[in-house]
Amino acid sequence: MRVIFLIISFGFLVCCINAQGDYNFLKDRVYDLKTSIGKGNNVPNEMILKQAGSLKDSIYTSGYFDLYGDILVTIGRLCQQMGRMGNAELYYKEGLGKGQKYNDSLWVAATWDRLGDFYALEERSFLSLECHLKALQLRETYDTTRVTISDTYHNIARSYIQTGALSTAEKYLEMSLKLKKELNDTLRLGIINTLYADIYRLKGQYALAEKYYLKDLPKRLQQNNFEGQTISFLGLAQNYQDWGKFKDAEVYFLKALYAAETINRQRNIGLILLKLGTLYKAIGQPDRAKAVFQRAIESCTQVDSRTYQLNAYHNLYVMYKEDGNLPKAMEYLELFTSVQDTSFKEFLNMKMEDFRAALDLREKEKEIAALDGENKKGKQIRNMLIIGICLLLLSLIFLVVLYRSRNKANKKLYEEQLHTQSLLSEKEKLLADLQHTNLQLIHSEKMASLGVMTAGIAHELNNPVSSIHAGVEALMMDFKDLRPLLNLLSELQNSADADVSFIDDLKDKVTKVDVAYLSAELEKLMKTINNGSQRTSEIIQGLKIFARDTGDQPQPFYVEEGIETALTLLHHKLKPNIQIIKSYQFDGLIMCQVSKINQVLLNILDNAIQAVDPGGTISIETTAGDNQCIIIITDTGPGMDVETQKKIFEPFFTTKDVGKGTGLGLSISYAIIQQHKGNITVESDPGKGTVFTISLPAT
Repeated sequence: MRVIFLIISFGFLVCCINAQGDYNFLKDRVYDLKTSIGKGNNVPNEMILKQAGSLKDSIYTSGYFDLYGDILVTIGRLCQQMGRMGNAELYYKEGLGKGQKYNDSLWVAATWDRLGDFYALEERSFLSLECHLKALQLRETYDTTRVTISDTYHNIARSYIQTGALSTAEKYLEMSLKLKKELNDTLRLGIINTLYADIYRLKGQYALAEKYYLKDLPKRLQQNNFEGQTISFLGLAQNYQDWGKFKDAEVYFLKALYAAETINRQRNIGLILLKLGTLYKAIGQPDRAKAVFQRAIESCTQVDSRTYQLNAYHNLYVMYKEDGNLPKAMEYLELFTSVQDTSFKEFLNMKMEDFRAALDLREKEKEIAALDGENKKGKQIRNMLIIGICLLLLSLIFLVVLYRSRNKANKKLYEEQLHTQSLLSEKEKLLADLQHTNLQLIHSEKMASLGVMTAGIAHELNNPVSSIHAGVEALMMDFKDLRPLLNLLSELQNSADADVSFIDDLKDKVTKVDVAYLSAELEKLMKTINNGSQRTSEIIQGLKIFARDTGDQPQPFYVEEGIETALTLLHHKLKPNIQIIKSYQFDGLIMCQVSKINQVLLNILDNAIQAVDPGGTISIETTAGDNQCIIIITDTGPGMDVETQKKIFEPFFTTKDVGKGTGLGLSISYAIIQQHKGNITVESDPGKGTVFTISLPAT
């Protein structure tokens, strides 16, 4: 009997050891999975999710229900990283319920915080705040080390930032930072710095926000922490955009996009692309905005992020409608409607749940106020909650109105589309005719400019040609004096021996010639001929440059060269004592249709020369702007009144006498500059002259 008892006892012990071994094995696997997720740079995929599901089934089958809640929450984190937010919420809630059964208060507190983080990411701020406050209540009761309490403080601060209660958020951040310093806990200071940066950005203190966003960036770069880099880069990009530094904002949006793509955070990718598209839309780059919104849709579709999809579809709808492309606008409105139809009820339920949480928090305002011992805080929170509730109600009303008006809007847009389609062919034909007419006008104006210049240029050419002719005639006369000497020199060269009489004869003839005078005269004549030929060459070269047709293909162009060419061609029009002042500060290149820009410069300078009286001044300045070449042409002419300035770029408007102008020069110049994505403006005061400012994109 004793032997049987020993055998049974040994068998029971073996089973217990095996059971304990299985438990520890499964616990270690859950720990390894949680650690892997916590590193931030892991790239979760279907295989990892499938393995986590198998681990969950093993834990359930083994009956280790104290581990079951843990694995459920861990799977929720995996789903969240993969952008499957609906699945993540279900796993979080199921895991929370399992944990509450086993009265593990600190684990339940951690899960409340995890669920609060999830709701914060979904911008369900009141639900997030409710979860974090529940976590705080448990941690203040059971966490004797106080280590986790500081984390919950900054989680609460983040929720208050989302609700707009910035002062309350700052107080919780101060509490978190103070406790971390007491415990010498520096592990998650980066989150606190980022939240401080968010507060300063929302307050409009952009320089201070920039400082806090940059605090932890070097460490995150050194550690290749792409999760943290995404947060820092995105914060900096939003700060620069709000600051008005759009170029810097673009750079950091792209850096955030790269970091998110490295670890395949599709939801973050979608969010960044939406914000980048909004930036391009705001700074007037619609083509880039449309392309980015299209990419955002692809990322959002992968993770079924309907809120982001709706945002992208709506932006594309608005942009194509503004472009007059109603078929495209209709396409994106239909996509917007289809997603809205499937997600409206779900979205409404989310908002109602957040609204319920806001009401619950309002009832608990005295309890919240007791957390920092200030009665004033309770009043602030109450006011904040009332405002939040009102905003939520307004949002719900707006959504209901939008949903009810959708069919009406669709019908109207469909009718517009049918009407537009009937006009498309006619519109396209008219557009083609208009483009053809515009090209003809530009060419006609250019030919007219050439025709007007022809007589003047002929006169201008007559001066150097006449000087050349006169110089040649004088040179021929001087050559007659030199011919006897040249003949004697030729004889001397051909004679083997020259006798004394020959040399005396040579000296006699040389004495009859004023060599010094003749030498100076020859030098003067050669200089006159050279100057005349050079001037002729300049005029001809200027004409060739102006008249050449480079087609539609942009070419590199020195603006200084174009100005000098125009001045060469217009030299004959200069009145006496007109002073040309040049200041060339831009030494780069622009890409342009050379002949058209030459036409603009010639037209503006011609107008300036005509406006200036003898003794006046024309100033020509080039300078570099923000990726721009800026040309400023100032004259001391009579100037223009305000009404004339308003009409100066209109076709066929002219201030010249009848028969002395077509009224097309400035309107065509304006169209050419606009075609080159530049700008031309005029400033003038009667009696004080006129200033034309041209800006063109620089290379």
